[in-house]
Amino acid sequence: MVAVLAVLAYHLTGWPRGGFVGIDIFFVIAGYFVTESLLTTAADTGKPELRNFYLGRLRRIVPAATVVLILTIAASALAFSAARVRDIGIDALFAFFFVANWHFAADGVDPVTTSDTASPLLHYWPLAVEEQVIIAWPLLILALTAAAVRKAWSDERWRAHLGAAVGGVVLASLAWAAYQTMTSPTVAFLSTFTRLWELGVGALLAVAAGSLARLPDPLRPILSWLGLALIGAAFVLIDGTSGFPAPWALLPVASAALVIGAGIGREPDLQGFLRNRASTYLGDLSYSLYLVHWPVIVVLAAVMDRDAHYYASAVTLTLGLAVALHHFVENPMRYASWGALRQAREDRRHGLHHTSPATKLAGVGALILITLSVISYAMSPEAIDAPAPVTPAVPAL
Repeated sequence: MVAVLAVLAYHLTGWPRGGFVGIDIFFVIAGYFVTESLLTTAADTGKPELRNFYLGRLRRIVPAATVVLILTIAASALAFSAARVRDIGIDALFAFFFVANWHFAADGVDPVTTSDTASPLLHYWPLAVEEQVIIAWPLLILALTAAAVRKAWSDERWRAHLGAAVGGVVLASLAWAAYQTMTSPTVAFLSTFTRLWELGVGALLAVAAGSLARLPDPLRPILSWLGLALIGAAFVLIDGTSGFPAPWALLPVASAALVIGAGIGREPDLQGFLRNRASTYLGDLSYSLYLVHWPVIVVLAAVMDRDAHYYASAVTLTLGLAVALHHFVENPMRYASWGALRQAREDRRHGLHHTSPATKLAGVGALILITLSVISYAMSPEAIDAPAPVTPAVPAL
C-alpha cells in the first residue's frame, strides 16, 4: 500500500523521491512473496512445482498487462501524432515480452523524464525487471532443492545453503549496482543486474521466515513502525540526482524489509495504518493501479493543462480503470480454469449464474469514478474553449 501511494505521488506531482522509493519497495515485496511461494511448495512436495508456478504467474501478470497495452495504444492514437504512436507501438512490443527496461536503456531514455515527453509505457520497465528475475529465480531454488534431496539435508541446512547462495547474489548485484551507478547511471537505474539485489533481499526474508516467525510480539510493532518511519525518511533524503540505485536504494529496501519481517508469522499489534480495510483493498488493487496510472497521466497531460481539473481527472480515471481492471480482468483470469469456465457456461445456460454483490459494487464504483473524470475534463478550460466541430453546409433543395 505504501509503495502504491509513493508511485502515484511521484507520477502525479513529478516528485522523483516517491517513484524511487515505491519501485524499491515493489521489488522487495515481489522477491519475498515469489520466494515464499516456491519454498512452501518445495517443502511440501520435495521440489518447486515450476509448471504450476509459471502458469500461475502467467495468469497473474499477462492478461491485465496486455489489456493495458492495447488500451494505451488506442488512447495514444487519439492524443498523439502518428510518429509518436508508432514509437509507442514499438514500446508496447518490448513491454509485452518483458524486456522494456533494456529497450529504454538502449534508447537512452531518462527514467525521471516528465509526462510531456515520456512514453506512456515507460512504467513497464520495473515489471520487466521483476519478470526477468522471476523466470530464472526458481531454477536456483530447484537446483539447491535437488542437492538437498540427494544429500538428505535437513530443512535447516537446506535453507542455510539457499540463504548463502541468495546472499552471494545480493552482494554481487549490489556491488555491480554501485559501480554502474558511478559509470552509467541511466543504465544502472534500468538494468536487471543492478536491481537483482533488491528482489534478493525479499528472498532472504522468505528463506529466514522460520526465524522471523519467532520474533517476540512486543518487538513486531516497533520494527513495523520503524520501517514506515525510514520509508518516510527516504522520501526526504533521496533526490535521485546521484547515488541511485546504489547506495541510496539501501534505505527504502531496508525499510521495506523491516515492515515485511515484522509481519512474518503473525501481524504486528498496534499497526492500524497497514491493517485497515482501505489499506488492504488498496494493496489488492496495487497491480492494476500500477498498470493504468502512468498511461492515464501521460495521455491526459497531452490534452489538459496541469491544473485542478487535470489532477481530478487523473485521480478518478486512474482509480476507476484500476477497479474495473482488477475485478473484471485481473482476478477472473488469475483464478480461471477450464473447469470453472465450463461450470459458468452451464450455470448461465440454466439461469443459475449470479454475479456477486462485490463485483456489482465494483462495476458501479468504476463507472462512477470514470464518469467523474469525464465531468472534470468537460469542465476544464481546454474542453470549454475547444473550437466547435465544423459542420459541412447542406445545400438547400
